[in-house]
Amino acid sequence: MEGGEDVQAEDEAGCPRATPGQVEAGRGARVRQAPQVLRLLTVLLAVGTGVGCPMGPCEEHGPSPLFNDAMVGVGQPQALTVHGVFSRCDSSQEDRAQSVSVEVRDPQNRVVPATAQLAVHGRSAIVRFTPEQTGRHHLVVAFSPVGSIRQSSLYAVEDHSAQAPLADLSTVLECRGVDRTSSGTWLCGSQALRTPDQEPQPLGDYFAPAVVAGDVVWVTEAARVRRYVDLGNGPLATSADAPFPATGAPADAPPHARLATATELLLLDETHLHRYAFSEEEGLRATGSPPVPPSRLATFSDDIPSLLMRAGERLLVVRIADAPAPATMAIEACPYQLDAAGAPQPVPGEPCHSVPGLPVGHEEGVLWVRAASGPQSLALLRYSAASGRLRLDGVMEMTSSFHFQGAERLRTTGFGVPVVSPATGSSRPYAVPRWSAETGTVVLELLPSPDGRRPPFVGRRYFHLEHWNILYGVKVYARPSTP
Repeated sequence: MEGGEDVQAEDEAGCPRATPGQVEAGRGARVRQAPQVLRLLTVLLAVGTGVGCPMGPCEEHGPSPLFNDAMVGVGQPQALTVHGVFSRCDSSQEDRAQSVSVEVRDPQNRVVPATAQLAVHGRSAIVRFTPEQTGRHHLVVAFSPVGSIRQSSLYAVEDHSAQAPLADLSTVLECRGVDRTSSGTWLCGSQALRTPDQEPQPLGDYFAPAVVAGDVVWVTEAARVRRYVDLGNGPLATSADAPFPATGAPADAPPHARLATATELLLLDETHLHRYAFSEEEGLRATGSPPVPPSRLATFSDDIPSLLMRAGERLLVVRIADAPAPATMAIEACPYQLDAAGAPQPVPGEPCHSVPGLPVGHEEGVLWVRAASGPQSLALLRYSAASGRLRLDGVMEMTSSFHFQGAERLRTTGFGVPVVSPATGSSRPYAVPRWSAETGTVVLELLPSPDGRRPPFVGRRYFHLEHWNILYGVKVYARPSTP
């Protein structure tokens, strides 16, 4: 080699190659060069399999997650595979567990009967137990003499994932929200269907919000409020209508929140709170439209600036407002009551009150709120408003491995609850919270989701899943429970 340097050459695979002096061809032997194709094949084989090259250093990896599914059905026997923490670079007999133990505790910190059986190879165990109570369960699995101590939490939930749908609405073009009258007519947005396969009856503009109160359906268009009644057969009958807003001037923005009974409709837009009352004698009339404080921050992901809640004899206008340090935002609720003329007015002498967190769901008289409870944990809070103020009922603590998706499409549905799911995974279980009056706690209910890729849209009494089987359709399910 030029310069006389003692440098060893490498072959095409990157492995050290013998020098000419190290190869003894033998007397009279002829060394022929291998064909180019054969040489290339040899290189590819060496690179792909590592043949002919020394193996690289073994690298350790972190322990694998304990469970793929962190939500399990209450009352259902569980058999969970738990892996110990071992060196992947040491396959000796000494690097295997000889025994394993387990302890499972329920939400009241009571011991749950459980067994642990070591696998044949000594590097994992099968843990078996049956959760008998909804809520967070804590597991501690100890391998000995090696394998470390593994611990994690999982949530026992009410499993309704096999629930059958009530209806499949296949004649609608799009369904922004689902509800039903007392007489059985389905509402898909502002489209009414006496039976699921019937051609829909339009009650207003296609995307006009509708709200159901018994057999009464209220529809709000850009410049009109309409009241329909379900008579039990045939199409819904028009009962009354009135201009919106009552002053005749166009509203700055369409109403984004609404509450209704059979004889009253309340509408909240960005600047005013409108009330309509109905009676057989006077028909449908507007009783007042007082101004409301403007909202600087959006309340929900679909840019709803505020919510309207019924709080006993009062109303609450709920919005996000600035909060004193160290918090940056809080929920502010401002009380209103009806005056002698039936117009909503701010309650005199009673200022707005605040609660911490950010709203993620809204039901009749209930507000669901998300708040951080620690560096690695979240809290789901339930506030009720029956007393005239937001009152904390219960809290569900969850780890940061879960995701809270706020209610969607509230501009058209009016109500919705958050959907809880594991934060990772292409196919996930989806659950919704509910208040358990029996235990005084917030529990989770697992919902049907056939493909596990899209969360359901959860409304006041029903939830639905959109599907595309050539044509658009909606599978409707009953909420397992309502407030």
